[in-house]
Parts: sequence; C-alpha cells; structure tokens
Amino acid sequence: MALLGKAILGVWNQVDPAIEDSFNDWYVQEHIPERVSVPGMRRGRRYRAPEGMPRYMAIYEAATLDVLTSGLYRWQLDHPTPWTQHVMPGFRVAQRGICDVIATSGDGIGGVATVIHFSVEAGAEDQFRAFLTAQVKALPGLKQILAAHAWSGAAGEPASPTTELALRAAPDRGIEFVLAIEATAMEYLDAARAAVLAADPGAHGASDIRPYPNYTLLYTMLGTGGDAA
Repeated sequence: MALLGKAILGVWNQVDPAIEDSFNDWYVQEHIPERVSVPGMRRGRRYRAPEGMPRYMAIYEAATLDVLTSGLYRWQLDHPTPWTQHVMPGFRVAQRGICDVIATSGDGIGGVATVIHFSVEAGAEDQFRAFLTAQVKALPGLKQILAAHAWSGAAGEPASPTTELALRAAPDRGIEFVLAIEATAMEYLDAARAAVLAADPGAHGASDIRPYPNYTLLYTMLGTGGDAA
C-alpha cells in the first residue's frame, strides 16, 4: 500500500556474525517497538536478503520529516539502551539516511521488496525526480507488483554522530535517491527492476545506479505512539 507518511528513515547493513543472533532478537523485541513508539512514526519494517549485500534493510515511515529530526526519536539516538549499545558496534557496511517521499503508489505490502539507489548529476535533480515519479506510477501496473515508492535524501538532519550512531564501527554512508519496489515473489521484482533500467535512468540524470538485492519481509509493526504534536 502507499506509504503512511511523507518521510522515510532507511537503513541497510551487514552485521558481525558473532552478534547476529542477538542482533535479530534485538530488532524484533526492542528496536522496532522502541522506534514506532515515537509520536508520528507510522510503521516500521524489517527485511533480509537471501543472498547478496547488504543483507539487512529496515525502513520506517514517518508522518513528517520533523518526526525524524527532533523530539523523542532524537532523544532515543542520544540515549541508547544497554542492548543497543551491545549491538551497534557489530554493524558493518552500514548505510542510513532520512528522506523525503517523492512519490508512492500501490494497494498492498509485498512479501518481497527491492531497492535501487541512485546518484544524480548536479543540476539534474528535478528531472530525475520526475523520472522516479513516472516509474512509481507505472510499476504497480506490472504483473504482481504491489507497490512502488521513491525517496530523496533530506537536508537538515541534525549534526551526527549521535551517541547511538557513534557506537558503530564506521560512519554510515548517506542516501541520495532510492526507488523501492514491492511484489509477491522474487521473479516479479527481477522483471520490474529490468523495466526500470530499460527506461534508461542515465538519460534522466543518474550518474550512478546501484541495484540492491531482493529482500524478504521479516517483520512489520504499526506505530504505537500516536500523532506527533
């Protein structure tokens, strides 16, 4: 279904195998429930790739960008729990960013999803946003594609690292543009990705195109904190 807000927090990472079991328990038992308790955090989702890197993906849908740049969420980042302090140093090859939603469409949540990351030539940002918007509108018309979404990295995130993010083994890489696709099965993701690449993103300003793995949905949880004040 269409995203439940105007902002996204996206996270991709590998994890130290020595803590992977604890990492998976932490995400379900503590981390996602903690995050979706933030007022205005509408939904959290977690994914794992059967093969390829980065293995894990998490996305959080927020009512507005302010939910991710102020208030309880920022307090959580500066006051990590003991379990979070244990897990954070095990993050590897991490990529993270808060994003504005450019476009979203669809009628359901897919059991599988994939994303394509893009970098864009300076001055071509508006042209590329229009390209992504057209893709988001068209993709749910393909066989067994349930939803599509486009995001762009947002300016104005408060200075990092926060206490929590500083615990990671290396700084997170940022996000420029992302196209996300949800489907019922992996083969339909492959066909949809091929259709996007055939539309020639480079002709619309993309300078770097990075298809990520296909992911299976592990867990989703609706927000419990109500609306932001």
